[in-house]
Amino acid sequence: MEKIYKPIVPKWVGEILERERNQDMFASHGRTKKWDEWKRRYSRKLKYARLNGWITDRY
Repeated sequence: MEKIYKPIVPKWVGEILERERNQDMFASHGRTKKWDEWKRRYSRKLKYARLNGWITDRY
C-alpha cells in the first residue's frame, strides 16, 4: 500500500486551509502578511497539504 504524505502545519495554517477548502474568500483575513510569508517559505508543504490533507501541529 502506498503511503500518502500529509505535512504537519501550524494550527493557524490548518485553520486557513480548512477555510479555503470550504471556499471562504476571506480565509486569511487578518493574517495576510504572515500567510504570504508562510506560503513562500513552505510552498512544497502547502502543495501536499492541499492535495493530501494535513496534520495540525499541537503547538
